[in-house]
Amino acid sequence: MTMNKRIIPALLAGILVFSLFTGCGSNKSKKETEKSSDLTPATSTVGEATAASKEKKTFSWATWAISEEALKPTYMSMAQTFMDANPNVTIETVTYPYAQYKDQLIIAAAASNAPDIAHVKAEWLPAFINLNSLQDLNEVMSPELRKDYFEGILNGVTINGKIVAAPWFNNPYALFYNKTLMEKAGITELPKNWKELMDDARKISALGKDENGNKIYGYALPNSKSAPGCGYNFFPHMWTYGGDFCDENGKITIYSPENVKAFEEAKSIYVDEISPNGATFKDLRNLFAQGCIGFYYDLEMAQGPIAEASPKGADFANEYSAMVIPAMDGPNGYAYITEHHLAVFNSCKELDAVGDFIDHMSGKVVLQILFDAGMGKMPARASVTELEIFKNPEKDITKAFVNALPTARSLPGMHEAFMQADEAFVDTLALLTISKDPVDKIVKDLDERVKELYNQK
Repeated sequence: MTMNKRIIPALLAGILVFSLFTGCGSNKSKKETEKSSDLTPATSTVGEATAASKEKKTFSWATWAISEEALKPTYMSMAQTFMDANPNVTIETVTYPYAQYKDQLIIAAAASNAPDIAHVKAEWLPAFINLNSLQDLNEVMSPELRKDYFEGILNGVTINGKIVAAPWFNNPYALFYNKTLMEKAGITELPKNWKELMDDARKISALGKDENGNKIYGYALPNSKSAPGCGYNFFPHMWTYGGDFCDENGKITIYSPENVKAFEEAKSIYVDEISPNGATFKDLRNLFAQGCIGFYYDLEMAQGPIAEASPKGADFANEYSAMVIPAMDGPNGYAYITEHHLAVFNSCKELDAVGDFIDHMSGKVVLQILFDAGMGKMPARASVTELEIFKNPEKDITKAFVNALPTARSLPGMHEAFMQADEAFVDTLALLTISKDPVDKIVKDLDERVKELYNQK
């Protein structure tokens, strides 16, 4: 594969950033490395190696999560618990805001100046594979650890026998709903199918505004061009109507009667102001936390940011819950799963320590940390399912996400053009709100654009 041409301008623009990444073996103090900028990485040493071991080790770990105040304490504690158990190891963290994170990692990887290990999403991996920048984790993870992963999940990151990333956790999506708004709208039961969901959304939107004059939306669907992921977030709508992105052979199938119906519905959602227009996922979480959204689907971990953003704090948890996204004709519809991985770059020198870190991050301690923080994830390893939180979930929200797993689908993200296809979907969703063209034509144009990206024209 060759480098995507869209990356080249970013490489030139980002050349000054290369030296800011903390390389393997660096041991700067927190004061020296901590920064806060949208354009440069914020780094901080979250622990110091002690004199308990003669062989001190340092490696850098990148994640966008610690750029968000609501997530930072939880994710920093993951690194701290590892260092507590390994006092000879120091972890230096690297972060960027989510919207810039992937591009900055690509810039650094192209310059062989990437962090040692990075939190990445599955659909980003083709860009790093294209740069030949990833370490084969057969040489990093122990045989016992590799055996503990669910076979299907590990196979998903194995290419020609090379493990290109370590599965960390899986995130199915479920439908959050505001019980207070439902009650005000006279809705006494949860929607049993997709039509009831859309009908209930319109009832909630008819409430107009809250006591502070804020617009109330019945249902929320992101379509902002400023953040990645807002395009493939539309896939559950297509799946609900029986459409899809591609067939089992990888052939793009966007232009279909089923998908046209899904996009027609999306247009009505935006035009009728059932959903806010131009919003990111983060915007939707904030609006939901303010009590201004009736239904929207998100990750289980969203409970933390929602509590952080709500004027009612943790008490707001009493006003909402979650359910499986309904199907067209029943309650068990299609969510998608975002698969988060840990990628090790081939510039890393401390492979033994990083291998132990992967074991820690995908193991029971970290999955319990996430659950305790209200950011529960589904594990990628068999042994982790022995935790009580996965055997007997007591919280209704946790049950909803466990129940979403049987029908949830993986994103078709292991293609180098997938994130460009995501941008094309966002453009189309935004276009629906302003274009006078028939939806049929808009979807056909999207199909042709994506086929060109996938060299299928």
